[in-house]
Amino acid sequence: MELTAALGMGLAKVRLAAPGGAGGLGTIDAVVSSHEVKAVATAKTLGLVLGAPSSTASYLEEHHRSNVVLNEADFGRTMRRFFGRQDVLVFGSETAAEATARFTSGIDAAMASLPGKRLAIVSHGTVITLALAKANGLDPFTFWESLRMPEAIVVRRETWGIVERLSLEE
Repeated sequence: MELTAALGMGLAKVRLAAPGGAGGLGTIDAVVSSHEVKAVATAKTLGLVLGAPSSTASYLEEHHRSNVVLNEADFGRTMRRFFGRQDVLVFGSETAAEATARFTSGIDAAMASLPGKRLAIVSHGTVITLALAKANGLDPFTFWESLRMPEAIVVRRETWGIVERLSLEE
């Protein structure tokens, strides 16, 4: 895990504990990630920083597009179409709408497996964008482009409302 990611996670812990910020939301009880290698590594590190156990769960992976190779310019244009036409298969093997449904069902299952617990979910930018943009009245492509690494987004699950964004670039 990169030092900057560990520092970002430390910042997230400090900000979650701070009075007046997202700190009023309480502590994190468990960290749940997709099965993808980088997400698992991030979840383990975050779990250590937060003093919480980490585990993996199904359906939290990135938009299914492993069969796609695009240069940077084509990728950006393709992502703009992907976010703009969510019911159309733009690239990969699932539409944006299908990815959103899969991801949110994964969140629901993770929460059901740990009832009453506050979870940190470690996942991927595209599916996080899909889940958060509409609920927060955000343009999905613009929100996706604004994501930083590392970044934590504190969300009220009941509404998918963004409470706070935490990154090293504040």
